[in-house]
Amino acid sequence: MGEQFGNLFRQYPWQILCVISFLFIVGQVVLLYIAKQRGWSMRVRPLRILVFVVLFFFSIYAMITGQTF
Repeated sequence: MGEQFGNLFRQYPWQILCVISFLFIVGQVVLLYIAKQRGWSMRVRPLRILVFVVLFFFSIYAMITGQTF
């Protein structure tokens, strides 16, 4: 199983990075929305969210241009 995932990541690195970062961003937004609705206190880590936003746009750029880094 680990080898299959490794091959998948070698074939589609930017698509996988894009999906993971997008899911993290959506998850954080949903958690913040639920916490605000229910009055929960929640620690917001803006640097972590910013890093995933940058990774998302970086992976979109890499997919469009076809660059490998």
